[in-house]
Amino acid sequence: MITKPTTKFALVDTQGVVVDGATEIDVTNDVGSWKELEIEQCREDTTGVISEVSFPITFHFKAADLLRQLFQKNKMFAEALFRIYKRADYSDDYTLVKEMRLDFSTYKADRNGVEIESINDDLAEYISSQKSTKFDIPVNELKPESWDYKKLQLLNNGSFTLPDKSGDDDDQSLEAELDMGSLSNEAFRSFTINKNEAEMDPGGGEDIFQSQKSEVVPFQNLTEIPFFFEADKKINNLTLNLDVFFESNRESARIVLIYAQPFTDRPQQGDTVKWRYSPVITESWDINTLSEDGNYAVHIQEKVNISDFRPGSRLMLAAQTSMPYYSDTKVWTEKCTTFEVTYFPNVEGYTSFGIPVIRPEVLLQELLDRITEQDKTDRKYTGTIDWGNLYPASPMICAAESIRGFEEAKLHTSMSDFTEWIRTLGYEFGIEGRKLTYKPRANFFEAKTVALELAADEVADLYIEAADDFAYTNVKIGYDKQDYESVNGRFESNGTFEYTTGFKRREEKTLKLISPYRADTIGIELLTWERGKRTTDDQSDNDVFFMALTLHDGRYQTYSDTVLKEEGMEMYNAIYHPYRLVQVNKTLLGISTSNLRFASTNVSGHTQISTGENLYSDVELTKRLFEPISLELATGHFKDLPGPVKWNGVIKFEFEGVPYIGFINKIMKNYSLETETTWTLWMVEQE
Repeated sequence: MITKPTTKFALVDTQGVVVDGATEIDVTNDVGSWKELEIEQCREDTTGVISEVSFPITFHFKAADLLRQLFQKNKMFAEALFRIYKRADYSDDYTLVKEMRLDFSTYKADRNGVEIESINDDLAEYISSQKSTKFDIPVNELKPESWDYKKLQLLNNGSFTLPDKSGDDDDQSLEAELDMGSLSNEAFRSFTINKNEAEMDPGGGEDIFQSQKSEVVPFQNLTEIPFFFEADKKINNLTLNLDVFFESNRESARIVLIYAQPFTDRPQQGDTVKWRYSPVITESWDINTLSEDGNYAVHIQEKVNISDFRPGSRLMLAAQTSMPYYSDTKVWTEKCTTFEVTYFPNVEGYTSFGIPVIRPEVLLQELLDRITEQDKTDRKYTGTIDWGNLYPASPMICAAESIRGFEEAKLHTSMSDFTEWIRTLGYEFGIEGRKLTYKPRANFFEAKTVALELAADEVADLYIEAADDFAYTNVKIGYDKQDYESVNGRFESNGTFEYTTGFKRREEKTLKLISPYRADTIGIELLTWERGKRTTDDQSDNDVFFMALTLHDGRYQTYSDTVLKEEGMEMYNAIYHPYRLVQVNKTLLGISTSNLRFASTNVSGHTQISTGENLYSDVELTKRLFEPISLELATGHFKDLPGPVKWNGVIKFEFEGVPYIGFINKIMKNYSLETETTWTLWMVEQE
């Protein structure tokens, strides 16, 4: 009886250049360099198990002749498949173990044969070769849907500076001093105030921030009054943040904040009638603290709140004296000379508008289409996402150019960016054949599924080592800090959070879970302020955002069951806050520690969440994907590898009477030689 070989090799001329493309040519006796041919099942960090092949290989005789003819015809663009079959232990039936394309760009030939390398046809090679390639993808090609965007109410603000008498600028010193001589006690002298900068919501009216002139202002009905702020619409609550230092040579002087409200109707355009103002002292501060130089001083450090600020009303900062008969009375500013006006604008009547958003599944498939250059009408490679139940709402993706309202907006991203983003959210990928799947990380570690059970006499050696790859000293999680050209940026809390693990080692080792896609609601709102400004380039134009949305009547709306709160503002994307990202990544973080200690954040650090959780607290970790222990063992050549259906299950074995359980980290097997199969597992704690 003739026994068939354990391993069979075959070639397929897929282009039909030499033989019909459906014909398989047996080349079992024409393959050399078998020692190089290894099949590997492994993970990339904590992804699902992926099958790979270690190759090159040399072909002789008719196999070499076939490859020479293919190369002569189509050069480096030639195509062929190489197949590996494994014979059953007790029959002559063969099972396909691996199929791969040959890479003719590596073709080498001499009179003895042809050497060539392989390309994995199950997506791994495609993704590996182009994962960092950035694509500019037109949003209109990504089947965009509409997000019914409603404004995030931000603070309007303006900053001001008074001239400093103590400085080296002589002109500024003169402006800093007010001559109060011969001024009646029913009049004021306004200070010279310089406006630094102002930021206003374009939907909140035409409020005026301006520099204030120094004038004598009588206390009576006025048609004109110097001011540094005037409201266009009603403001429910305005705050003046003061940090200013005043001095006077007389104890009789005081600082006054004047709220001047018009008591006539707003004049219409073209009217000759002017508004008339009724000034009211809303706050005053006596300059009565004797200083070392014999003058009197007051340092005003407080917040002044004015509610029900009426349209057309103005604010003026001035000085007044109660003893006008002192003709030499002077008041001046020095040292601390800055203050700020902030308020939420009145945006009543502001209409929402649609922003194109993209389902991550659509973007994933588009990236695969571009990487593989496949025909979209006849796809071989597909991608899916199983969102599981990690979040109460699914994310949608949005290009910065779409937020700015560009008609031909593009989304700038790569496969690497997409994977880093979704990994930060608690998902990993697995590849089986030509299908790429993302799902919750825990779903790739199936402790209740037994992939393979080895008998005690099937395990040759066992080495137990610490899994140093997971010995982290600290964790950084969240998003890169954004440099906003806005004071509202201080309210954004979706930045980077850092924790320590308590683990001590010679060198620092950091786990970084930083999303390249942004989730900052302040950044999104500020970009909407740029809508229509097509000629203005913004440093954020190439950025990609994502947000938690829910579908209502065919339009997406912001998920707002859980919100972030900061100084009267409510912000969405709370479910993607770094603290929440820690929660969905607990089993990964738990590999190296049982307690994450909050260290710092690069954002404001005062935000609250509507669920009441303390976002800046330590986090207890009670579960882990696996133990930080590596098990290395060897089995005989006869032992087959687990099938794809059970790759993510556990391997059970016994060594010297002790039972062990572990997840596959890496398995190396050479079907062509009678050599041991080497296994590296991550140990699982037994219940």
